[in-house]
Amino acid sequence: MFLNAAADKLKREQDKRKADLAKRQAAERRAKMTADAHRREREDLARRERQEEAQRRAEERAELERVLTNNEGVRWERTFVGRRSDAAMVKGIRARCDDKVVLPPSAWRELTNAGAANVGSANGVFFEITVVNARGGGTTRRTHAGALGFDGPEGEAGLPAPLMRRLGASSAYVAAAEGAEGAEESPAEDDPPTDVDVDVALDVKLSFRRLPKGTWVKLQPRSADFQGELAADASVDLRELLEATLRRRCALTVGDDVSVVSGDREYALRVIEVSPDDANGGAVSLVETDVEVDIAPSEDYEDAMRRLAEAEERRLAAAAAVEQERREREELAREEEERRAEAAERAVKEAAERAERAERYRAAASGRLPVEPDADAAGGCVPCRFQLPDGRTVTRRFAPTDPLAAVFDYVISAGGAGEGEAFRLVTRWPRTVTELDDGLARTVRSAGLKPADTLFVEKLEKTAA
Repeated sequence: MFLNAAADKLKREQDKRKADLAKRQAAERRAKMTADAHRREREDLARRERQEEAQRRAEERAELERVLTNNEGVRWERTFVGRRSDAAMVKGIRARCDDKVVLPPSAWRELTNAGAANVGSANGVFFEITVVNARGGGTTRRTHAGALGFDGPEGEAGLPAPLMRRLGASSAYVAAAEGAEGAEESPAEDDPPTDVDVDVALDVKLSFRRLPKGTWVKLQPRSADFQGELAADASVDLRELLEATLRRRCALTVGDDVSVVSGDREYALRVIEVSPDDANGGAVSLVETDVEVDIAPSEDYEDAMRRLAEAEERRLAAAAAVEQERREREELAREEEERRAEAAERAVKEAAERAERAERYRAAASGRLPVEPDADAAGGCVPCRFQLPDGRTVTRRFAPTDPLAAVFDYVISAGGAGEGEAFRLVTRWPRTVTELDDGLARTVRSAGLKPADTLFVEKLEKTAA
């Protein structure tokens, strides 16, 4: 009985040790699996980060290439402190005054050196403006603007109040600034109001852009008031209001707000589409161009859409003209491809003719060669080694009485010279020169060719074929 108890105790201890070992092994396996999973997760994350970085760099390169192509190779950008400027109002400018900036003279010198003056042409000089450090935690804004002048303070960009609003300046500051725009043209009333915080500023980056002339834009009312109060009013000339609004702008960017003022009401419309829109990220020039305006449909805007049907028809006609131009470009491209194919075919044919002519020339030279004597010929032989211009080395035996012209014919037959190429045979050390003189009927012996010499083919100036 005592032995049985001892055996049972030993068995329980063994079972316990086995169970503990199994637990430890299971825990180690779980830890290893967890570590492997974390390692794979880190590797996947690192791989995704590398891929995203490579994609980001590729996109940056593509964007830079797009910008340079659109700007005809001109690249200029600079960071300024943007402050409110009433320069256009002070000068009495009312057209294209809401988005023209004043820059320092150094900016014009840099633009001129970069070649921007040659690119701007009739469209003027335009800039993409982005907020470098949006204040108040806002997102970075982006728009486009023209140039009013280059006589501002160094390091600063003078921005009109509407442009400051689009870039996210404080509403109270902008409201005070825009209050000056409704004043009469007397000098005293045109001065900025005293309650405007002139210290409000934005850090902005200006980048030169060549903008295409806009032909069509689509605007989306920000609220239903536009349809309910303005577009539906038959006494309101909506087209004239839109034209007057756009006359105050020199550029439009997708995402901009356009403010239409009627009486004491102001209506905001978002720019949601422009044409052309293929190279500038949704920005067009409004200078010296006729722009068709389309109002995007909404739930309560069907009546206004009918009033703009004529504008839509003109837009479609413009699109048809663009399509026709595209077809003409494709036809020109097809014709150019056919011309290239014909040129390539001619080049192949001419190359084949040249090769055939060269082969006939070599065959003629080979046909003029005398019979090659044996090494132990009774009259003796002169073994000659030739180093050809292409690096090949060839040998042939000649009888001492063979004409020297046969040696030159052999070089031609071996491909050492082509038709119309004059050459001579030289040795390196001591240097000797052997030329073919038709006036002397020299032989291999009289020319002094020696078996131990390596004759290098030295081409002379080309003669007419």
